[in-house]
Amino acid sequence: MKTKKLKTRLVKCALIFSAIFAFTSVSFATENEVIKFPKDTVFITIDKAPEFPGGMNALGQFFSDNIRYPAKARKNGEQGRVIVQFVIDETGKIIEVEIFHSVSPALDKEAIRLIKSMPKWTPGEHEGEKVRVRYTLPVNFRFE
Repeated sequence: MKTKKLKTRLVKCALIFSAIFAFTSVSFATENEVIKFPKDTVFITIDKAPEFPGGMNALGQFFSDNIRYPAKARKNGEQGRVIVQFVIDETGKIIEVEIFHSVSPALDKEAIRLIKSMPKWTPGEHEGEKVRVRYTLPVNFRFE
């Protein structure tokens, strides 16, 4: 009985090792080769992060100037931090906006509107190429 369990565990370990090896294979480019990434690749970690025009202080000012607290949310006493994820494409355009952490439908809708209304960013770069980057931002709603 112990031999059968041991064989089963060894087979499972071998399968896991094979799966890990298959997903971690790496191709190396020579010094003069340029690696081209598929157009629809979305990066999380890159060499140069995308930038809001004017930097993070300007982003904070943009939020302050453009956020509209929904009347329904204010009436219901809704406040909190909506976390929004989106993609900054290779041209700097904001696409694929979605809620990562919700507070309420009214606040979520306003957070999406705010993110979609942002101007184009300076796109991110990876290995010298402009790429699509997934970005996450919190949008805070609180009574003053």
